[in-house]
Amino acid sequence: MVPVLLVAIALIALSASGAGGDARAEIEYLNEMSAQVEAIALGGESLQSIATRLSTIDRPELDVVIDDLRADLAEAMEFGDQDPPSTELFAIRSLYRLALRAWDSGAGNFGEGVLAAADNPSDPTPVDTIANSIVSMRSGDRLFADLLVEIDRADVPDPVTPFRSVALSPGEGPAVSLAVSYSLAARSSTNGLALRPGLGLSQLVASPEWQINPDDLVIMPATEAATFSVVVSNTGNLVSVEEQIVLTFAGGADPVEISALVPQLEPGAQTTVAFDPIPVVPGETYEVMVEVIVSDIDASFEDNIIQVTFRVNTE
Repeated sequence: MVPVLLVAIALIALSASGAGGDARAEIEYLNEMSAQVEAIALGGESLQSIATRLSTIDRPELDVVIDDLRADLAEAMEFGDQDPPSTELFAIRSLYRLALRAWDSGAGNFGEGVLAAADNPSDPTPVDTIANSIVSMRSGDRLFADLLVEIDRADVPDPVTPFRSVALSPGEGPAVSLAVSYSLAARSSTNGLALRPGLGLSQLVASPEWQINPDDLVIMPATEAATFSVVVSNTGNLVSVEEQIVLTFAGGADPVEISALVPQLEPGAQTTVAFDPIPVVPGETYEVMVEVIVSDIDASFEDNIIQVTFRVNTE
């Protein structure tokens, strides 16, 4: 009887030890998943934040948010490809993997669609890309909500840190309507999303130097010839190509038009383009206009023209 009793006790102890091992493995598995969920949730909050600020953010900010979120999702998907420690966790793992894939597809397409909208103002296809991204992220949100229900229902121990809810999809309402609004915001001239040059005229300089009189009129000192130069800046985030710049001078007997070239400019760089002297008559009023002729895309066309009306003093 004693040997039989010892064997029975040993079997019970072995069974208890195995159950304890499974429980610890399950808790460790769920704890790791919970930590990943926390990182993904924070990334989702950042994504939702930039979605509301597309008209004011810069391209690097969008890239960082999307890249960081997708890096967290990639790490989680690698974890999700591993078998869980018990069969009770297979359903949870399956829902997790499906949610991760939907989120990753949605986040990637959202970033691509927003940048495509910014870079190609006349292209309508980014709206579809953004709309599909919203649908994908909403699908991931629903799958993760099902996962939370499954965790409460499953016969598994609770993780040390409870799972938090996650929502990546930005905004509420029809996906297409949201996509249209995000596309328009991405194309705003007040943000730095577009990968394009931004040639602009910041200052028109005259010689002799003109001044503003008490009546707010521009007056040039008495002279028989006026020379003009203009400061051209690249306020965009892409190197500009060589472009033509045209000075038009009106008010005399015959209008004058002078052309020059603006060289390639790095982002943030500027140059001064000078024009040949133009004859003027003291006492006469003239209008000078300078325009940079952009042959392709530009961050903003509103600063491509600068115009001044002035009078030449008689003494």
